[in-house]
Amino acid sequence: MTESNALTTVLGWMQSMVYAGGALFATSLMLLYVYQEKLLYHPSMPGVPKLTTDNPKGYRHPGEYGIDFEDVYIPTKDGITIHAWLLKQANMKQVPTIVFFHGNAGNIGFRLPNAVQMYRMLGCNIVMVDYRGFGLSLGTPTEKGLQMDAEATIDYLSMRQDLDNTKFIAFGRSLGGAVAIYLGEARSDKIAAIIVENTFLSISTMVDSLMPWLSYIKRYVLAIDWSNERRIPSLAHPILFLSGQKDELVPPFHMTKLHDIATQSKLRKWYPIARGTHNDSWVQGGAPYFDAMRAFIERICEMTLENNKKKTDEQVCADGQEIPNMLDSTLFQHVKPKDKDV
Repeated sequence: MTESNALTTVLGWMQSMVYAGGALFATSLMLLYVYQEKLLYHPSMPGVPKLTTDNPKGYRHPGEYGIDFEDVYIPTKDGITIHAWLLKQANMKQVPTIVFFHGNAGNIGFRLPNAVQMYRMLGCNIVMVDYRGFGLSLGTPTEKGLQMDAEATIDYLSMRQDLDNTKFIAFGRSLGGAVAIYLGEARSDKIAAIIVENTFLSISTMVDSLMPWLSYIKRYVLAIDWSNERRIPSLAHPILFLSGQKDELVPPFHMTKLHDIATQSKLRKWYPIARGTHNDSWVQGGAPYFDAMRAFIERICEMTLENNKKKTDEQVCADGQEIPNMLDSTLFQHVKPKDKDV
């Protein structure tokens, strides 16, 4: 083989490798685009039950903890039925209700120990929602789908006569925080406050943190948004930020920035958990963690009372403008005001 032939062979081999590599890369991008929802949402995992009814003991339903609860099935506007648990306090009409939005993996049963602590230490009703495709909820999870699930949940709860619809608090951890923030924007009049824990700025920013090699091409393949950093600056709701400082999945600076840009919030509270990781901040935080939540919720209740009183006073004044003067009636034309004494 001459040097010329050898060079041609090498160049041809290199060209084939470039074509093959390019085809493989393009295929990878296409698969990433098509299946990215499946990469984010994990209703089931190997070795972990999908259905709450198949969970290990202690994770099947709130009744295992002696808690009065109700299985709730909620229809969404696109025809899906989602499942939730309503953990009911004895005085459920008088206390706030926390709507608990969980993370991206596993059913609501695996959050029971946390929800039970909330129920007992905060004295609130707790609504635990399984997104579509998770647990006993039907359908397939998507960003738009989860948003509709959240809307359907708060719309349903607002119609119940046994709950105080002025005291709904949206709580979300990780992905659930994005759902809670979305709900604050979409149903602002039905949410009294928001609590977010270890939540990200956006999926795009998470890509930069976890897969920086995708940063240059993400605009071509990334279809999931969940942009909390775009939504939260416009929210006027009181917001409590619970941030695990040892979060190994969502870098803590995400939560710091979310707090800093929530400039329209009428009450911003920041509570760092020094040893808190992504999923166990409530464990690492212990009693002080729940104390911070309780203090925030108590302040929300005070603000709700103040707001209701203000609305009542304004309504009385408005109604007062419409009260007719009896002396203007023809029945009282003969009645004259007495002259003042000189």
